[in-house]
Amino acid sequence: MALSTDVGRIRTVFSQYSTNSTTLTRKEYKTAALAISGYKPSKAMVERLFRDLSMGDGGMDIDTFTSVQLEQAKLRSTSETLKQIFQSFDWSGNGLSVKRILPGGKGGDATYTGGGELFDKADWDHDGRVSWRDFLGLMGVS
Repeated sequence: MALSTDVGRIRTVFSQYSTNSTTLTRKEYKTAALAISGYKPSKAMVERLFRDLSMGDGGMDIDTFTSVQLEQAKLRSTSETLKQIFQSFDWSGNGLSVKRILPGGKGGDATYTGGGELFDKADWDHDGRVSWRDFLGLMGVS
């Protein structure tokens, strides 16, 4: 979907859910965000968003809503891309083992010089495999 189409859709959703046509309340924001992404943000997330954007008791205007939703879409896209990359290596679905990802490790001991150290850095929780959480940490995503 093109960016202009996304913006148009976001603005349409804003208009549908804003009861006063100028701002969204916290409750209206939650419903509008759900309509756009299929994901209903938690009360804590909405409170933090309104606080961080200095909304106070006021509502969220259409430009702010559009910016927030476009940023959320970028984050969802990045997360989906990272998940696809991780899954392309995680054939078994239970995390990446050192034997599966290092050259020469085809079921035997890893023979790649320095590979063990690299794996140890990626295996943040030291359980012998690189989990999705480990992978996100390695990619700099919390």
